[in-house]
Amino acid sequence: MSNDTAAPKRLLLNRSADPGLRPETGTRLPGASPAPPPTEAPTLRTPLLSALAAPAPLSAPAPLTALTPPVALRPTLQVSQALDAGRAPVPHAAGHAAPLHAELTRPLSELIPRRSSKDFNRLFEDLVAHGVSDVHMTRSGTNGNFTVEARVDGKKQLVHVYEGVEATTICTLIKTDSKMTTGPNLVPEDGSYILPINGYDYRARAVALPLHDGGERIVFRLPQTGDLRPLAELGFTAANFAALKTLLDIPGGMTLFAGPMGEGKSTTSLSSLEYLRGEDDGVVITLEDPVERVVEGLTQMEVNEDVAGAGFADMMKYLVRSDANVLFIGEIRDPVTATAAVEIAKSGRRVIGTIHATDNISAFMRLIGLANETPLSVLDSVNGIVSQRLVPRLVPGTDRFAGRYPIHEVTINSDELTDALVANVSRASIRAAAAPTSTTFKQNVAELVADGITTLEEAKKVVRNV
Repeated sequence: MSNDTAAPKRLLLNRSADPGLRPETGTRLPGASPAPPPTEAPTLRTPLLSALAAPAPLSAPAPLTALTPPVALRPTLQVSQALDAGRAPVPHAAGHAAPLHAELTRPLSELIPRRSSKDFNRLFEDLVAHGVSDVHMTRSGTNGNFTVEARVDGKKQLVHVYEGVEATTICTLIKTDSKMTTGPNLVPEDGSYILPINGYDYRARAVALPLHDGGERIVFRLPQTGDLRPLAELGFTAANFAALKTLLDIPGGMTLFAGPMGEGKSTTSLSSLEYLRGEDDGVVITLEDPVERVVEGLTQMEVNEDVAGAGFADMMKYLVRSDANVLFIGEIRDPVTATAAVEIAKSGRRVIGTIHATDNISAFMRLIGLANETPLSVLDSVNGIVSQRLVPRLVPGTDRFAGRYPIHEVTINSDELTDALVANVSRASIRAAAAPTSTTFKQNVAELVADGITTLEEAKKVVRNV
């Protein structure tokens, strides 16, 4: 799954590179500039280890000079020393970053057809096709209007406003189909909405929140569609890509992808699973709530807490006997999933998972807090953590932003870091223990700013201490 002709996705990295194309049809927009000339296939940007180093090829990024071979589950990566050794960054060269996606040149209110109550479900399909990640629908308790807004590339836009009987009908239909109470809400409620796309019935998560005026806000998390890009095209710097591959190539244990909701963790996780499956043609089983993107070749299971025997706790116990080479846990969010993930990783299986945390140190500490295991036992199961955020991306040669670009920090676990976490020392001391085997957001942002991909001001709005 690797072409750009499919519908755009949540990550900016999956849209057409031609800003003159109309997203829904592929035709050129009126008055659009001519299509840009073809460029060479995207490859990784040059590493920071030497100002004179040649760009690393896509299939074999340049290794870090201080990256030593893995020893059991404790490989050593002297990343920070190498990056901070006074070597000047190599200027950005065209074609050595992930491809730039087209910005939505018109607002969603113009791009998305206004659907009536009879075919309102088609509106969600339209939104998915335009890369929308979340839909916010508000029923006003004052005038009864039903307002639809959508988030694309991290920014929320107005789509349509419905009034009168049509507004009431649409709100009732949505809540009925989501198996939520149709009367006035006094407490929050969640549900799921079945959304058929490309021959698969996706289960979109939904939540209804009661408002102060007697109205309510219904939020849908939409699935991702289209082809999945390989890891080497997801915008990792050479240093981060080498560190990530080191983690993924360890034959057992757990690697986590951390970050807030909507920062592309699932996309990067699934690309990692495809990389691992391609390495040894092994069995990859996923446990997701819900399945957000169907990927050919993966055995994808969907959790449904409303069905007896289909909850996380029920399904996790069978995965130990599933004969999987790699297990993916869509979200480690409670003691059940955290403890099970630790136990499976300690049994020698490869485990990939996501966890909500602001950075790598926070992710380590959150996993320790969730799992019903001793801190040492938890840390013995974790190979490392990759944190990901998305920063606004500059259009080359302008001061305008179009879409978003990923930044990462990668931490490979070490005995020193484990000892610091077990001792529960200060956060500064833990960071110092992690530094020899970590990259940082600050390093990543510095390289992107030097390459003209983003600005320091915009990056600071997304992540601190850069």
